[in-house]
Amino acid sequence: MKLKRKKLRYQPNLDITSLIDVVFLLLVFLLVTMTFDKTPKDPTKEAIIDIELATASSLSQEPPSETLSLLVTEAGKLYLEGDAVLYTAESLKMRLAEELVSKPNIAVNVRADHRATHGEVVAALDLLKSLNIERVNLVIELKKGE
Repeated sequence: MKLKRKKLRYQPNLDITSLIDVVFLLLVFLLVTMTFDKTPKDPTKEAIIDIELATASSLSQEPPSETLSLLVTEAGKLYLEGDAVLYTAESLKMRLAEELVSKPNIAVNVRADHRATHGEVVAALDLLKSLNIERVNLVIELKKGE
């Protein structure tokens, strides 16, 4: 006589009750700690970053003995301090090369008008770098009232 055996199939059971509890706790924690920004955003002002330019609170007492001042005006015109001559980039490069022959360790102070654009000042600094002038100083004004 052949008896049929009943196959016991094991049904895996995954109890996720505690997992659901943890997820709901995290959700409640997130909602309680989150802040919502209710101010309307103007898309034209999102890319603008308000910055304050650096000002100095102290100045050195004595300037170095071998210095030359390069002046950058609001219009982007270049002047050397000792000369009242307007220089183009090429003529200024020639003049500075002549100065470098007589004084190889000369320091150049770059004085820029506060209304001069960033690009004009960077172009002047790039011109000085092309001549391998390593001693370059950006001159700023002392803050008033200090």
